[in-house]
Amino acid sequence: MNGTEIKQVGFECDDLYFDFRDRAYRATLVCKVYLYNPLESALDVKDVAVLHGYSLGDLEDVTGGSLSTGEWAINPSAFSLNPQETKTVTFSLPLEIGSWVPISVSDATEVVSKYGEHVTINYQYTLGYTYDGSEWKHFEGEVQEIVQVKVDTSTVAADYLLSGGMAIIDPNTAISFSVGSLKISGLRLNLKLGFDPWAFIWNGFLKPYILERT
Repeated sequence: MNGTEIKQVGFECDDLYFDFRDRAYRATLVCKVYLYNPLESALDVKDVAVLHGYSLGDLEDVTGGSLSTGEWAINPSAFSLNPQETKTVTFSLPLEIGSWVPISVSDATEVVSKYGEHVTINYQYTLGYTYDGSEWKHFEGEVQEIVQVKVDTSTVAADYLLSGGMAIIDPNTAISFSVGSLKISGLRLNLKLGFDPWAFIWNGFLKPYILERT
């Protein structure tokens, strides 16, 4: 593969399971790659890294919100691969949906729009290795897998219930625009920035506290 001796003989990715932790819906993408050494001598592998431009498919298009990612964790990132041995390398990527201080009462439920959907994960990785202790070779592999998005159902039910109840009690957002009066160069403009402290406290502190314990 790619003119080198080391081979990628398989890969698999776990389904994405989101739960509400630390004021956001969080999950970890976990993929395993299986590398095989067909040679008669051992290989020393190091510098395993994910290349830029990886894709999380439709998960990146969360309705009305944003998906943020952490740093890739690779285990092991350096190892020896004996003759005819297969080694498992695990790639992990933290994912987060939702702001810790939501602007509207519906922000925290954005992840629900992807519940049950299948998304395509795609990324490339690279590594260096040697079998003679001097000349380093490079290998590039690829992972492309379809995974299902799952969410803790009890938390989702509580989120909908709390968001709907808050919308009835106080339909305002934490930060909202309302009508005011301003005159500039003979033209009268109506604009006013309003702040709803109850909605801010509810969305930023009370509801996250309840969801994290659901």
